[in-house]
Order: sequence, then structure tokens, then C-alpha cells
Amino acid sequence: MVKKGMMLCIFNNTVMNSLCLTLTSWAYNWQLPWNFEQEKLPDSWELMRHFVFMMFAEDLFYYFTHRVFHCYPFYQLFHKTHHELDHPLAISAEYQHPVEFMFSIHYSFFFGMLLLGNRMHVFTTMIWAILRVLEIHDGHSGYEFPWSIFRLIPFGTDATYHDFHHTRNVGNYSSFMTIWDSVFNTNIDFYERYSKSNKKAKNV
Repeated sequence: MVKKGMMLCIFNNTVMNSLCLTLTSWAYNWQLPWNFEQEKLPDSWELMRHFVFMMFAEDLFYYFTHRVFHCYPFYQLFHKTHHELDHPLAISAEYQHPVEFMFSIHYSFFFGMLLLGNRMHVFTTMIWAILRVLEIHDGHSGYEFPWSIFRLIPFGTDATYHDFHHTRNVGNYSSFMTIWDSVFNTNIDFYERYSKSNKKAKNV
């Protein structure tokens, strides 16, 4: 399963990412829409603003695409591949059907960057890429690392939150934060189960 997962991840990150970037550059007249000028490297305040914006934008886009892929017939055609693992490993974060990878991973990741366009520097896109890959692998790792920087995000998700999605195959559709799940009541089962387990632990 690990070998199969690695092969699909390599395909998605080389072939599918290249295809998607080609389509994006074609849509922008064969140019990527970000700022490449060395003199306009962002300061720390601009980086933080753009990271927060991209986090919200990515979370919104990912929530709805993820939820759509749980609907018939998209689940059977595409998303079922990702759910072959009931208890995810980090490698399963990008173990997805190529069609789903295009929308749920690639374009959700680029959504905020495309909205910002040339107001965002390409340097920011590279740092954002590192953070996003770290977060998605952290969420699929199956471990709660107390030193993880992603525990500092308000209303943030964690491995327990996403592990529930894989074991129950419903709800908890968000990536970075629980906001959209809370707005659309798709994490009620998780919190009910979490509160019951806490009560049992206290009684013991």
C-alpha cells in the first residue's frame, strides 16, 4: 500500500501539477500571475497578511470541493481512492485520484494565490507551498505532535479531527480550520463523540 501510495503521489506531484500549472499559465496568456521582481520581496507583515488570506481562501475552496467529492457519483469515481486507508498515514495525504488531486489539492492550494495575482510575490508562493505540504501531512500523520506550529492556528484542525473523517467517512471536511464545518454543521458527530469519550475518561 505504501509503494502504491508513493507511486500515485509521485504521479500527482509531477504530471498533474505540471498539467495544472500549464493550464493556469495558458489562462493568464502563458504567464504565471505573481510578482517576480527581486526589488519587491515581501516583508514579514506582508507575508503574514497573505498567509492568513490564503489560509482562509484555501480552507473555503477545499471544504466545498471535498464535500462535493463525498457525493454520489464523485465518491465512487474519485474520492474512494483516498479513503482506502481507514487510518491515514502521512503518505495518504496526497494519495488521491488525479482528478480529485487537481481540484482538492492543486486548485484549492492555488485559490488564494490566484485571487491575489501580481499583488503576491513568487517568494510567498514558495513559503506557502512548504507550509501547506507540512500541514496536510501533519493532519494525515495519525499523531498529535504537541510542538506542531499548526496547533497555534485559532480554530485549527489536527490529526484527531481528520482521523475521525477517515474512520467515519463523513463530516470534518475542512483542512486548516474548523470554521466551515461549524458553519454548515458538518462536525457535530465529531464533537458529540469527543464529548462522550471525555465524560467516560473522567468517570474512569
